[in-house]
Amino acid sequence: MIMAMISWGISWPAAKIVGQYAKPESLIAWRFLFGLISMIFVMMFLKIPITLPGKALKYVLSASLLIIFYNYNYLKGTQIGMSGLGGVIVPTVSPIITFVLSALFFKNRFKKKGVFGLLLGLCGSGILIRVWEMNVNAIIGSGSVYFFLGAISWALITIFTQKSNNTLNPINFSFWVYGFGSVLALILFPSENFYNIFSFELKFWINFLLISSIALGLGTTAYFYTTMKLGSSKASSFMFFVPFSSILSSSIIIGEPVLISTIVGGSFTIFAVYLINY
Repeated sequence: MIMAMISWGISWPAAKIVGQYAKPESLIAWRFLFGLISMIFVMMFLKIPITLPGKALKYVLSASLLIIFYNYNYLKGTQIGMSGLGGVIVPTVSPIITFVLSALFFKNRFKKKGVFGLLLGLCGSGILIRVWEMNVNAIIGSGSVYFFLGAISWALITIFTQKSNNTLNPINFSFWVYGFGSVLALILFPSENFYNIFSFELKFWINFLLISSIALGLGTTAYFYTTMKLGSSKASSFMFFVPFSSILSSSIIIGEPVLISTIVGGSFTIFAVYLINY
């Protein structure tokens, strides 16, 4: 799980590089398809049969639509904003949202440390988006709005993953989410330039395979598996490994500056996640 989270962190600057070649709408279906191919090898190795119980279909379809929405915001946000910022906002804000949703869906009780964690998380989020410079153009231009929308959609995916726990194997869940996701993405984002991907250079393919086959196919599967074993709140707490690898890799790979507000706000939200899961 820790290795999976590190791969997620490195995927943020990789996604920014990929975004230089094509629009998010043209890449989402391909990302799911390559993730799906990785899943087939995983299932063959673990000898897991491909099954889809009727009871799990609503959770799979819901997660498939949400993961399309997440991937659009993930790719669009990194395309126009700082990948390191996205790698801090999504993995730190998403567990906080997951905590609130878990309380609503699974009737978990709010404890004092959890409430304090939520308040601390809100403060950290404000620092991350530099609320003192707040205006619509700045929020959109920095990619923050896309990163926060991605955090919300990922929190909902986490909830649906846990709700399917009793009806579907986590590896099967990943397989069907990527499968339905690739088909639905083609329907939602039809493109005349769909096959242009094969004309791109090696630099694109190295980074694209990193964000699809490794981060999505293997990393996200590990996340789904852990969610079903530990529960949504505890699984989401592993995501605090992502910000460190995201900021470090964004600085090394694409030379992004490390903002003080990102470090301070990220530290606040990481500590908030710790308190929520204490």
